[in-house]
Amino acid sequence: MIKIALCDNDERALPVVEGAVISAFRAQKLDVRTVCYCSGKELLQAMETENFHIVLLDIDMPQMDGIEVGKRIRLQKNTVEIVYVSECEDRVFEAFSVYPLGFVRKSNFLNDITDLVRLYIKKHSRSQQTEQLVFSTRTKTVILKRKTIHYIEGSGNYQLVFIHGQKEPLEVKMTMDKLEEVLEPLGFIRIHKGYLVNYIYIQKIQSGHVILKDGTELPVGRSRVKEVRSRFLSLIDS
Repeated sequence: MIKIALCDNDERALPVVEGAVISAFRAQKLDVRTVCYCSGKELLQAMETENFHIVLLDIDMPQMDGIEVGKRIRLQKNTVEIVYVSECEDRVFEAFSVYPLGFVRKSNFLNDITDLVRLYIKKHSRSQQTEQLVFSTRTKTVILKRKTIHYIEGSGNYQLVFIHGQKEPLEVKMTMDKLEEVLEPLGFIRIHKGYLVNYIYIQKIQSGHVILKDGTELPVGRSRVKEVRSRFLSLIDS
């Protein structure tokens, strides 16, 4: 289910936009749930408790325009895909500061939204390829699903990978710094120089340690606590 927020101060246009968006996604056999907002302020308030995959924003709105709303979304470190729906083509370059997925012209909405749906599918299908990770051990190459890895513990040139449902860790040949480089974009957090944790297994973050959902306690570096909390919150909101 893809959750989509639509924001436009033109209340007459919203149902038309909403219907076209739903049709475009369903044409690609994707289920969506849409919620409509009539102002940027209303949308931002909703996003304090609601998580969306995509936000469609009109640029030309009173009080707070779509670009300002987009900037505030990014200040929250929210990774939602932003799509601008507007005829304000002169402000396209200004909108790049919020890294939008793309732009939809109101005058060519049906064609543009179809292209955006395809772009969204292409971008996020690539991310699915990262679900399987390849590691080398002392004797062989293994493939692990990202979601099965609880955490990784540093152990010299070989690191210990703790896997869901397995008592003994897997020993892989890769430095911790290299593992962080590869895994950080995939939701792993370096909580300590010797530990890299999959955020989906974190239950609680305290001043001295992280508690995982299975009760495992791991140390947190003093200088990393604030960064770890911020990174964790950005991941659970994405």
